[in-house]
Amino acid sequence: MSRLLKYLLYKKLIRPITRSEGSIRQVSWGVGIGVFFALTPTVGIQMYAVALIWALCRYILNTHFNLPVAIAMVWISNPLTMIPLYYLFLVSGYAFLETQEKLSFALFEKELSSFSQMESAWDSIVEATRFLIIDLGWPMVVGSLFFAIPGAVSYTHLRAHETDSYLVCRLLLEKK
Repeated sequence: MSRLLKYLLYKKLIRPITRSEGSIRQVSWGVGIGVFFALTPTVGIQMYAVALIWALCRYILNTHFNLPVAIAMVWISNPLTMIPLYYLFLVSGYAFLETQEKLSFALFEKELSSFSQMESAWDSIVEATRFLIIDLGWPMVVGSLFFAIPGAVSYTHLRAHETDSYLVCRLLLEKK
């Protein structure tokens, strides 16, 4: 079973990335798009979003990027890195938006207890959703852009310099 799993991982995941037929430009755009989505608070829909962007680029905009590489880069945010990344996004968003009442355990507990004490279940659901999307989500999205945009742009610009003077960047992105 272990050998079969290793073989399948190698054949279906590692080999398509290392033996990519795409150009340096396609691989670097795949890395850039994957890093962008990895550094946004969109866990659960990241791979679907990358696949949707890939289909849009390929079939409507008639441009290409490496989909397996983009999906692999999305895995930067995984169950082990998600909590520190999301906290970093939230703190950055609070700092940029200059939020006066930052999230603390006491505030979080107060908000949760207020939801459970509401008379109507519908009101409780609506208020809890508002809290998660607006009070937590908006600062988290704004804070994530400070990391996602530079992360994506830095990789897409590595391939922009395909001359001998940038040999190191070319070797990093070249096919094996």
